[in-house]
Amino acid sequence: MFKNSSFIISILFATGILIPIKISTILAIISIILLPFFRFLIYIPFIFLGSLRMEIYKYPNIKTNDTIIVKVNAPSKGILPIEGFGIFKSNVYTGQYHLEGYIKKDSFIVLSFEKIRNQNEIYLKLDKFLREKAFRFEDYAIITALILNNRDYIPYEVKNAFVETGMFHILAISGLHISLIFLIISFVLSLFYIPRKLNFIISSIMIFLYTALLDFIPSCFRAFLFAIIFSISNLLERKVNMLNVFGLSLTLNLMIFPTQIYDIGFQLSYLAVLGLIYSPFNYSKNFFINILKSSISAQIFTTPILLYHFSKAPILYFFGNLITIPISTILLLNLLFCLIFPFIEQLWVSLHIINLLFIKSIILLEKLNLPALKLVIDEKMLIILLILNFIIVSLLRRLFILSNKQYFVQ
Repeated sequence: MFKNSSFIISILFATGILIPIKISTILAIISIILLPFFRFLIYIPFIFLGSLRMEIYKYPNIKTNDTIIVKVNAPSKGILPIEGFGIFKSNVYTGQYHLEGYIKKDSFIVLSFEKIRNQNEIYLKLDKFLREKAFRFEDYAIITALILNNRDYIPYEVKNAFVETGMFHILAISGLHISLIFLIISFVLSLFYIPRKLNFIISSIMIFLYTALLDFIPSCFRAFLFAIIFSISNLLERKVNMLNVFGLSLTLNLMIFPTQIYDIGFQLSYLAVLGLIYSPFNYSKNFFINILKSSISAQIFTTPILLYHFSKAPILYFFGNLITIPISTILLLNLLFCLIFPFIEQLWVSLHIINLLFIKSIILLEKLNLPALKLVIDEKMLIILLILNFIIVSLLRRLFILSNKQYFVQ
């Protein structure tokens, strides 16, 4: 009965093209709230048979008891449990699994695989360029995560610090990355007196090519959709309603990738954006105050889903953002200018210094051992918490609107 639930949900979002966007926004919110009811439909703790695509993370000097992680993408027909491997659930709704095996003394693992396609040549050249220009391996590890979405080389201690502090989202390609890249490209083009519309078209094409370079990874594609929709609205000189942008982006995303609705990153991303759009707080001219307000707004909406999936959510998440977001923004800007002007050595020196400060700040936050909310909730409790969030935020918005005589989202 609910076999094609994700497809049905995507059709509901698609109605946003035929009916007012506000209705599609409401449908988007309702679908996010009802999401847990579809969770059990595709939960299959086995490895699918069929044509497999395997990626092995390669580490130098593999030793006894080292862990080998294999990512498997497979069709959803025919299932068979695999013995001898531990199964680590990851993106079970899309048929993606992580297999975990251990090397034993005087033994080896043989994996037969089929080469699907060559790695993107531009990607490899950019990766090689960054590896050669980076001052230290830690610099290379972080900047490849920020610009190429490759987090494989980040040292375990640093990666664990990001996870424990709840700051791992900073390393994912997001709206911050896409917007900064878009603005810098637009700024460089404006120096050559490129007309506004042509500037927008070229910048959009460059952003699309960047998204394609990263193989349309979900987080990058979501940010790309937001940027393009928002920019088109500005280009047409129409009043931008961020809730409409949210609804249309969500609609298009699910029309293209329906199964993304089951992805944790997708859920957190859109709930965080909804929190930012529906924020009850005034805009402030103070950069740090805005970060604080935005972080609190995002945390209000994402805490229930974090508790549902992980039974744990950072309480002082916004405190970490006050420290890490400004540093990561400066780091990313510095990195982009390094790519534009690679011959200026001073830029690479400053990149090294800022990256060192960035890593130290994350490790410091981990040592502070900020408190976290630990609570196990089920689907019913999740829905109740999400509904309560909307009610509380709506009341807060109304109070702020009455007191300040202005609307935050027109």
